[in-house]
Amino acid sequence: MIRDIFLMSLDALRSHKVRTLLTLLGIIIGISSVIIVTTAGNSVSYFVQEQWNIFDPTGILIGVGTASDPPRITFTQSVFTDNDVKKIQALPNIKNVAPVGIIPIRKVSIREGLLKWKSAPGGTMYASTPAMLDILKLEIKEGKIFQEGKNEIVITETTAEMFGKDNPLKIGDFVYIQRIDSKTLKAKIVGIIKESSEGNILTQLTTPSILGPTDPYYSTFIGSNVGSILHRITAYIVLYATATDKANVDKAKLEILNYLNSGGSDASKYKKEKYDFVIVTQQYIIERIDSVMGVINMLVTTIALISLAVGAIGIANIMFATVTERTREIGTMMAIGAKRRFILQMFLYQSTIIGLIGAILGCILGASGSAFVVQVLNTYLRDIGGTAFTGTINLSLSIEWFGIAVFFGVLAGIAAGVLPARKASKMDPVVALRYS
Repeated sequence: MIRDIFLMSLDALRSHKVRTLLTLLGIIIGISSVIIVTTAGNSVSYFVQEQWNIFDPTGILIGVGTASDPPRITFTQSVFTDNDVKKIQALPNIKNVAPVGIIPIRKVSIREGLLKWKSAPGGTMYASTPAMLDILKLEIKEGKIFQEGKNEIVITETTAEMFGKDNPLKIGDFVYIQRIDSKTLKAKIVGIIKESSEGNILTQLTTPSILGPTDPYYSTFIGSNVGSILHRITAYIVLYATATDKANVDKAKLEILNYLNSGGSDASKYKKEKYDFVIVTQQYIIERIDSVMGVINMLVTTIALISLAVGAIGIANIMFATVTERTREIGTMMAIGAKRRFILQMFLYQSTIIGLIGAILGCILGASGSAFVVQVLNTYLRDIGGTAFTGTINLSLSIEWFGIAVFFGVLAGIAAGVLPARKASKMDPVVALRYS
């Protein structure tokens, strides 16, 4: 019986090919719109998250500024001392802490002979501790990490080629770093930092071209009268830290704030009263991005679902027309013994088949359309020169959305066919036979 009803429904659809195709288009467009919107949204969302993937997932940036939402860090005041670094490192949920001393470089020079020098524009040098490599997820490709108190540095692969690819800097070479204040320091290259081919613009901006120890390269001092003895101490604008694991990031953040706001921290003594201690975590950045992208996805998905609803209305409209056209046929079937349930199922199957086929074709079109949209977005990035700095948006197909799309397509077909099918099944056979 079910097989017969199914075959009769297919015959009815085949007998009105143009009408069936136009009805299918409504569902196909609605389903494909949902797939394209959600896939493109997810792809862009993952891409944006990757751009803000600055350091370790457990990473914490510590500074001073305004503790608002979003927080604002000022880079005009050095308040954190080596003592603060040690105290924060000792907190229960802290894995690593690294001070950040940013040193603008005027130029880097090498000696090519007794009186012959070769120079190249400098980049940004970070003075810190070996823990900085773990926090920024940097790896030593060749050589070793520098040692505190020694004139040693590690450089990136790009920096190693600053004097030309045919004459790269190597482990053991000596360079002369001239700071903005014209002070020149000799440094031995002891390591080459591996650069990721998938690095984003922010990691490139935060990845130092040269990394060395605070002693002897960093010399930003503030006056101190701690212990009633006037002397100068080294101070830093910001600190980088990592929690023991992702689950303890919030605990680590609270521990840091409690310490910094206590009377036992040097930073609390040197910080201006108008500023707050500000802590920004990697998780906070990702959550903010997820929140924004979630709203955008919800809006565009709603628009796509409206398209699907329009397609369902199209099915309902065509089914009502079909019932009217087949009134005499319905009367004949009832007169020869067809039950009302059979009539109901025949028209309901017909609308469901339209919904199912439309959903499947919509998924196929949606997947192809998603790939096209992502390709267009990447082309746009290349046109503005963005891909050179930010990488590529990767297509992220969500399998669950294909299942949801098919479900809603079938559901739309069923919902659209219920009323026309009920109308057909409740016809009076005598009245239906007299219909012309």
